[in-house]
Amino acid sequence: MDSVTLIRVVSGVLAVSVFALPLYFLPAFLARKKRQFVPILMLNIFLGWTLLGWVGALIWAIADQPKDSILQTNAALCPNCGNYCPPLSQFCSSCGQTLLLVRRANV
Repeated sequence: MDSVTLIRVVSGVLAVSVFALPLYFLPAFLARKKRQFVPILMLNIFLGWTLLGWVGALIWAIADQPKDSILQTNAALCPNCGNYCPPLSQFCSSCGQTLLLVRRANV
């Protein structure tokens, strides 16, 4: 192997590591703050080499997370233990403390 071929091989490896690897792991990078980060990362690692697996991981990474159902309604928050109780509850089912009503603005 002559020096020109060696330089081409090394520059090709560097180009792949600098440009292709970040693009390959783009779905995992976008999902780094989501609850489903580990499953998205596993899908990206094991099936990302297929175009379908990579696109699936990318769509999953950029999809909105569903909001917690208890926080979408008017939930009762216990000031004593910090647990949420069903809407319109007057007393906490865990500790019996009088509840506060938590209202969330529509986002």
